[in-house]
Amino acid sequence: MTLIAAAILAITAIGLIWLRRSSRRLLERLGPAFELGTARRASTAPPAVAGLFQGFSCRYGIEQRSQYGPGGANLRIHASSQLRWRASRKGPGTALLTAIRVLTDIAIGDGDLDRRLRLSAGDAPMLMSLLGQQRTRDALRALAETEGFTSISVRARRADLKWTPRRPELDEDPTVLRRRLSAAVDLLAACGCPPLLG
Repeated sequence: MTLIAAAILAITAIGLIWLRRSSRRLLERLGPAFELGTARRASTAPPAVAGLFQGFSCRYGIEQRSQYGPGGANLRIHASSQLRWRASRKGPGTALLTAIRVLTDIAIGDGDLDRRLRLSAGDAPMLMSLLGQQRTRDALRALAETEGFTSISVRARRADLKWTPRRPELDEDPTVLRRRLSAAVDLLAACGCPPLLG
């Protein structure tokens, strides 16, 4: 019995050491994407880094691929918004559910964005007005064109973004992260969402 307990403790200790090293390596790789001196380790499991980007407080985490999901990268940006809305990449299933009206989809009159993204909001007319501006549409289009983009969900005090499936060569590349951060904060700025710090 004692040997089993010791083996379990040893395996747990090895796992924790591996997770700490993995999260430290992630910080070393991705830290340069944030403003100088602001990057820090946000979590060990799952590995995540945090820092400032153009004045926005951001947290970027890696989700490993598993039997339950494709994994990917998640970005949380602390920003203030008066409108709750969501944009997600359309897939074959989404198109079918929208066609049979199980899901609702807001059309904004931009053929490219309406074809590529499913848009929803608590206040549809307000979202249509917001995305009626060319600057906002261009920023949303630029975000949707980042490789692996899946969705953005904007709430009162934060925006959550996701890129799938898990691709280490993209998810752990500081240049790719900088592009993702830039596209995300450009969209938030175009939507009039100021940063929340703290």
